Amino acid sequence: MEPFGVMGASLFGTASGLASDRGLGWLQVKRASPMPPFAYFIAKIIQSMIFGTIVVTLLLILGFFFGGVRMPLLEVAKLLATLIAGSVPFSALGLAIGYFVGPNSAPSAINLIYLPMSFCSGLWLPYMSLPKLMREIALVLPPYHLSQLALSVVGAGTHESAASHWEVLIVFTLICLGVARIGFQRDKGKLYG
Repeated sequence: MEPFGVMGASLFGTASGLASDRGLGWLQVKRASPMPPFAYFIAKIIQSMIFGTIVVTLLLILGFFFGGVRMPLLEVAKLLATLIAGSVPFSALGLAIGYFVGPNSAPSAINLIYLPMSFCSGLWLPYMSLPKLMREIALVLPPYHLSQLALSVVGAGTHESAASHWEVLIVFTLICLGVARIGFQRDKGKLYG
């Protein structure tokens, strides 16, 4: 469930914050400052990575102390690094959502994407117990790929190439950042066009 926690922290932290900043007019103020325009994007991604780190760390602590989880320290570090790096695509999705929804509708829009994507990716049920059509859909969804990377760290997963999972996550990130840039340009045009 740790990919689910990382996704939630990344999506809600980024999309809700951005939509709120847009709604309050903070982005107009930031554009008037000497700050480079994409520094805000980078700051939001770093912020969500920090929150993701907190979520994963808390879940690991709960697992160790209350769930009977036993893992070597190197495995814990690798899992943490994988999940934190894997939060970037969901932060990018959060940026894309945040530029196209209002502050009041952001939580609903996030849930409309987050929950079905999580279910269809096999985060709630084992991947192999999903119907065949859903297993095929899962192969194009980023939560599936992040969960497979995390599972491979602990010796589970489907034993597919880690590089192919990272490729899907990178392509997804680039697409979402492109959509966020379109939203950024659209807002910029509204303000100064």
